[in-house]
Amino acid sequence: MNTIHNFEELRERLRQGEPCRVAAVEATDEHSGEAVEKAVKEGWAVVTNFATGDPQESANEAVAMVLRGEADVIMKGIINTDVLLRAVLNKEHGLLPKGNVLTHLSAIYLPMLGRIVLMGDPAVIPNPTLEQREAIIRYAIKLAGAYGIEEPRIALIHCTEKISEKFPITLDYQKLIEMCQRGEFGKAIVDGPSDLKCAICKESADIKGIKSPLEGRSDVLIMPDIQAGNVFYKTLTAFTDAQLAVGLMGAACPISLTSRSDSADTKLNSLAMACLQASMERKK
Repeated sequence: MNTIHNFEELRERLRQGEPCRVAAVEATDEHSGEAVEKAVKEGWAVVTNFATGDPQESANEAVAMVLRGEADVIMKGIINTDVLLRAVLNKEHGLLPKGNVLTHLSAIYLPMLGRIVLMGDPAVIPNPTLEQREAIIRYAIKLAGAYGIEEPRIALIHCTEKISEKFPITLDYQKLIEMCQRGEFGKAIVDGPSDLKCAICKESADIKGIKSPLEGRSDVLIMPDIQAGNVFYKTLTAFTDAQLAVGLMGAACPISLTSRSDSADTKLNSLAMACLQASMERKK
């Protein structure tokens, strides 16, 4: 499968397959509506919009539609995230399989690189444990595969390149690297700690004399905690021309989980990413 370098290529890929069945939750705001309209017009999505006036009821109905096998993807509209998650995480009628970790991953198109880089977790897990970070890496590898990245380079981000007891998180990083070296992540490269710039800029890594299999060409950025991830995400949206897609991983179906204030383009990209994941699941 050819690598998807940007969101236009992603939507073109979707147009070549069957339409994705989307259960939208309160997609009544202007930006959500614009995204839905464009996805339907381009032919890669069929959308049922639950807009009952009661956000919790709408979320519950969208989840029920997935459980009945009538929808492939959930799309968050103008609804608080905690309301949607209450339905997704319901122990009796929710969408989180036992033992799974729910996490948030972003796909970022960076014009300076001319390609998409994945990043997690800027929105759900405050301070990932070793086990949660392992799950984030596994989900990121799976998502990278959907974009056609066969051997993703995964950077464990920190403010230093040294493993030190002063920063306990770097000790977890060392364990994750050892897991990768034992082949526990399959076909992937995991390395760190790495500062953000050296992870994606070979020149910066070379100047600092950093010897890493990432070679300044990382496909995935694993952030140390939600604070770093969220600040980086918001910085991209406020100060750069980056294009983004965001969603939840770990649930029984892909979930497009944008901020209520996100642009129509971000909501469209996020829906497309969720549909891409769903299409990959159908091919199994």
